[in-house]
Amino acid sequence: MCPDFVDPLAQTRRRRPATPTASGAPVRRRRGDARSGLDLTAPPQTVLPAILNPFAEGAAPAVMTRIALDWIIDEPVLNQLFEETARDGYTREWLLEHFVHVLVDVACGFRKSPRAAFRHRRLELIASLSSFYGKLRRMEVAIPAAVVRHTAQRARDLIVAAGALEPEPIPGYATRILDGNALAGTEHRLVPLRDLGAAGLPGKSLAIYEPASGLIGAVVLEEDGHAQERSLLDRVAVEPGQLWIADRNFCVRTFLFRIQRSGAFFLVRRHAQNLPFRELTPLEAQGRCATGMVFEQAIAVEDTEFPGVVHRLRRIVLRLDQPTREGDTEIVLVTNLPAEVPARACCEAYRDRWQIERHFQALTDLLHCEVPSLGYPRAALFAFCMSVVAGNALAVLKGNLRAVHGAEMAREVSTYELVNDIAEVYRGMMIAVPPRDWAWVRPAPAAVVAGVLTDLAARVPIERMLRARRGPKKARTRPKKSGAVDRHVATKKLLDRARGVGPPVSEGEPLIRSAVTSQ
Repeated sequence: MCPDFVDPLAQTRRRRPATPTASGAPVRRRRGDARSGLDLTAPPQTVLPAILNPFAEGAAPAVMTRIALDWIIDEPVLNQLFEETARDGYTREWLLEHFVHVLVDVACGFRKSPRAAFRHRRLELIASLSSFYGKLRRMEVAIPAAVVRHTAQRARDLIVAAGALEPEPIPGYATRILDGNALAGTEHRLVPLRDLGAAGLPGKSLAIYEPASGLIGAVVLEEDGHAQERSLLDRVAVEPGQLWIADRNFCVRTFLFRIQRSGAFFLVRRHAQNLPFRELTPLEAQGRCATGMVFEQAIAVEDTEFPGVVHRLRRIVLRLDQPTREGDTEIVLVTNLPAEVPARACCEAYRDRWQIERHFQALTDLLHCEVPSLGYPRAALFAFCMSVVAGNALAVLKGNLRAVHGAEMAREVSTYELVNDIAEVYRGMMIAVPPRDWAWVRPAPAAVVAGVLTDLAARVPIERMLRARRGPKKARTRPKKSGAVDRHVATKKLLDRARGVGPPVSEGEPLIRSAVTSQ
């Protein structure tokens, strides 16, 4: 996404037309010839402008990021999404594309804050920063959710065109992993928060992750930070043929049987209170999987919405070789998958549920899904969704790396190294390469863009981006000391005493000095 400058004379005012038109847009960028004189049917090596050759050789991930973002974020469709989705919102000076550009810049790390991204794009020529923030905090949550769905579908088109989809965890079933995410507390900038010591939680979300592509395809947003994740399940769309994998927090009979009635399947960890059952067959051994012994039995579960209706399900018990961090020695799964799917395959598929946890970790640590300065719930949730969009663009890059270097090698690529390499070069590249040299991306078909990305992926020095595997953690010999009284320590003194260096310790002298005694 380029930092194109806006034309202040192009401002026009309009109130919610039926369809967005080029003449009615308040900001219209000059892109010149859409194809920049390039033959998009030519081989990928000849599609890129010559000015990009040095970056393609030395900074291929940055070029791939720009191309992926530019293709999946198509501005005219985004503005039309606003018109179709917004109930109370309207368009005057600001278009949806402006908010997407600014928050994606922050998510990718190209700019440190929304204000910095706003000023860099010279959006003050359209209207003031306060009006920008004012509209952002009133942005209906359905709008960023629609942006995520649309951009995720376009990102998936690129991955499919590159032939980079991974096999489904259980062949023949379109797997979706469901999990929730709570945004961390924000800064106390809002007046109601200034006198509080407690953190202000701006909201929660449910994310639907597709392991075959590595994309978050849809999100369900909630402004109430105290809302229970289960209360959002009614807003999760289920399609026939899907396989839904979720943790025990989502083991709710109304949700599970809605999945079944939709012609889909579920594989969830059983919640003892939410899913009572009656045994139909004894527990039988089904062999071993990677983490323990597997057992299975048939059970009967009553439907809470339709009295008298009983569903026959499969109960799968995995007795672990090593207990979990919570001390659990077995994991109980419940599914309506047919008997042809082995119980061991169900256990391995559920084990892959942690992919979405790793994805959330990358969004938090690398793609800035939590912006502390955005305290209003709608603004914070919009920023989270733009981080999801950036994460989906990163999934496109990883898909092309899989297509070129193989799935095993691509899994060893460090996400941190990849994002860091992009951030180091991206801003300089955007200064050196004018916007007209990127104008060919938007009108290009998915197959052409995927071909260019695959060609660039072959130039990525993947051997320099492999993740470092750490050894096992050392067991703690004694519990940690509380820091409630002793506020800080001198590290040098502790190291000297551990080596037996320095003056002898007098009897009764504290090893750790408190904040009061050290003054």
